[in-house]
Amino acid sequence: MNQASSSFYPIGAFCTAALLMIFLLLGASCGRDSDPTGQDDSGDIMGRAPEELPALVRNPPLFVDYDRNVYIPGMEDLVRTLDVAFVYNRDSVQVRYRYATDNPSWYHQYLVHENGEWVRYGSGGSGPDRHGLYEDRISMMLDDGSVDGFAEIGGFVTMHPGMRTLTSAIPADRVREHHHLGEQLGRSDVRKFIRESREGDPGDDPGDDHWAGTRDPDELDRLRDEGVFLDVWQWRAHRSNPLGYADNGYVLDYRHSSEGRGMFTDNVDDQGHPRYMFDPETVGRRALRKDRLVAREYGQDDPYFIHEGNATPFDTEYDWQDGDAIPHRFLRQPDGSRGALKAAGAWRDGRWEVAVSRTLEAPNPRDSKAIEEGGVYHAAFAVHADGSGARWHYASVPYSVGFGVEADIEAVYVDGPLGSADVRWHEIPVFYPGQVDLSWLLSPEHPGHQFVQDGSMHMLEIHHIELLSRFIVRQELELLGEDPAAFGIDPELSY
Repeated sequence: MNQASSSFYPIGAFCTAALLMIFLLLGASCGRDSDPTGQDDSGDIMGRAPEELPALVRNPPLFVDYDRNVYIPGMEDLVRTLDVAFVYNRDSVQVRYRYATDNPSWYHQYLVHENGEWVRYGSGGSGPDRHGLYEDRISMMLDDGSVDGFAEIGGFVTMHPGMRTLTSAIPADRVREHHHLGEQLGRSDVRKFIRESREGDPGDDPGDDHWAGTRDPDELDRLRDEGVFLDVWQWRAHRSNPLGYADNGYVLDYRHSSEGRGMFTDNVDDQGHPRYMFDPETVGRRALRKDRLVAREYGQDDPYFIHEGNATPFDTEYDWQDGDAIPHRFLRQPDGSRGALKAAGAWRDGRWEVAVSRTLEAPNPRDSKAIEEGGVYHAAFAVHADGSGARWHYASVPYSVGFGVEADIEAVYVDGPLGSADVRWHEIPVFYPGQVDLSWLLSPEHPGHQFVQDGSMHMLEIHHIELLSRFIVRQELELLGEDPAAFGIDPELSY
């Protein structure tokens, strides 16, 4: 039986020691943006569900503490399913996704006119955005064997204490003062990185300052030249899909964008006004309306996004009304490796149907992986849904992907256009990954730390994903100093 299409039955001999690896899951952390109208005023509900659920959420969360970057979904929302298929021909490769959701979002961050000012709505902060103004996304991390541990533990090789949106997030001023992240990269947060980019071992630093030990720039350049990074393909329902693209990036010392011009940029000037408004001659209006956005009234064929083809410079003299809304992100034609991923996605019949395509040849070997006939690669997937950003996503364990060879997921070859192939779909469980990080996995606090250290345990030997997800929640509650039993989770969970 192909493991990728099964329900996580063991691929090898089942053993008690293997089950100690229950926490080895894919983790990923994507962008976090502040929202002056959103989550910041909700600190008084910590430890209990919000009185009013976020717009796209149907079940109350288990635990909320926005002050500590905490939003744990309810037990019925811990595990979902992503369907995945690969197809290729002699020139190109395509990954297809199907993701069922009754509450899709192709909206993403809007500037709303209120009392003479333009206020941004749409949060990438803790948990789902309260208004639902945050896009759905489907992502894939891809490796060719160059990153230590990815084939066994997936995206957890990128998760470390101090990353943004974790309870342990490093303050922005410390990051700005850092010689590499702040002074050279101009960053104010810690994002995903692989341990090859840092000095020492992530389990050795008792002060959890592994994030700060970045290698010399010449050494980082050498790693890129050797292909020691993770390739990241990210389909965005708002910021890339309308123009027919997915976003291309990579993880080494930080989560970087690939070379070239990106397909979106901020649509706000130094005075806090939009740079562009809708062209009334093209769109029939200068702005959308906030109440219609919140009510989900703009469809996929409506101009819910602003781009080079429907925009005109913002008119400061126009009589703007409260509730007028203009997209905060301005879409544009990408180029270079950043624009190498073509995509088509639509929500229909209760699910997203998405296809992301690229040449087999790497558009830039320093930020993308080449794919070859006869090659086996490893991929891990993530879904952002319900108006959520940052680490509040659903993530998978790693899978092997074979091109003309046996693997967990076997790409289908077609002698013609990629769209003509009859693909083999694989049901991939995706689940809330909590705050488990690589340092914890390598520490004696984790009973399976020796398997992480020697790389002897593969994630596909783990099953019972529903129970597994409860261990993840238990670990986060204990991290927060909470009693899991008070939330209906047995502190003595075992197989």
